[in-house]
Amino acid sequence: NFIYLLGGPDADEMNKEYLPVILSHSPAGTSVHTIFHFTQLMLSGDFCKYDYGTLGNMKHYGQTTPPHYNLSMVTAPVGLFWGNTDWIAVPMDVAVLAESLPNVV
Repeated sequence: NFIYLLGGPDADEMNKEYLPVILSHSPAGTSVHTIFHFTQLMLSGDFCKYDYGTLGNMKHYGQTTPPHYNLSMVTAPVGLFWGNTDWIAVPMDVAVLAESLPNVV
């Protein structure tokens, strides 16, 4: 099911009383474009801007490939939250992100 795919295999940690509420709003607050971008990030293993293809990238970025995000420019304090069985924010990815951000709290 969708929640299992996003949240991981530990069903005991989900409050099942709220499942109807969660499912009535999931996936909410996002667009197809964002889902495509997220898929690109997962498949490429790189943390870069949206890939419009060679010609589209030239138009949008002036180069054939999308540029990487410059996380050293993020100066606001950032808190990172994840779970050990989370399939989206896996601990290794969170560690890499924490190393890249200058102000993790």
